[in-house]
Amino acid sequence: MSTFHRSGVKVVSGHQSSYLPWYGFFEKIYKSDVFAIHDTAQFEKKGFLNRNRIKTSQGPMWLTVPLQMKNYKDIRLRDMKIDQEQDWRKKHWMAIKMNYAKAPYFEEYQMFFKDVYQREWEYLHDLNMFIIDFFLRELRISTPICYVSELECQNEKKSDFVLALCKELGADHYYSGSQGSDYLIESDFDKSGITIEYQQIRAIQYPQLFGEHIPHLSMLDMLMNCGADISETLIKGGQYDESNGICGAPGR
Repeated sequence: MSTFHRSGVKVVSGHQSSYLPWYGFFEKIYKSDVFAIHDTAQFEKKGFLNRNRIKTSQGPMWLTVPLQMKNYKDIRLRDMKIDQEQDWRKKHWMAIKMNYAKAPYFEEYQMFFKDVYQREWEYLHDLNMFIIDFFLRELRISTPICYVSELECQNEKKSDFVLALCKELGADHYYSGSQGSDYLIESDFDKSGITIEYQQIRAIQYPQLFGEHIPHLSMLDMLMNCGADISETLIKGGQYDESNGICGAPGR
């Protein structure tokens, strides 16, 4: 049995580490008793593992971390290397600085992000987790994090992997992404006494720069515009009241 087994665990969820993840990523972590980072997964092109969107005066803009893609299908996500031939760090920092300089909380967070893009990163996973850990601290989410590479279930596939993950971590509830129904074999979970709940995607309203609200951007956008306290309330189920700028009480 894995050393990550926790007595009394009810809800397990998981995902690959993503670059500048959107707020739904952190909602999943908040609603879990243990969250598994799937660092042994295969890299997926055109997903959100190495890219995400910020908001500009011209609309959403992708920030993409370039990777060394040779034989990528044979490389675990945690071992995917960043392409150092491209000056992506300067590009990303300048894009953030240019588009959020007038955001209410830019001054509070600019030094963290400036530091991120001054560092030299070899692996995408390390970059992603550095940023994710920062967001978790700001959102006051204390859910324990484990890594699939350190678990016994890591060699299982698809639905069998998720079921084995739940069993290894002692869960009776799995909080799945909204597309989990495409591959999870629910009858297997029923037989094991494990309930599946699918995440409901919600478009969280909050103040943004540059006009009409755009949902599902990087968590960076919410944090720059709302700060830690309001962002925490929104992630944990609260609602923003545009009339008075106050968030309603969160609910788990």
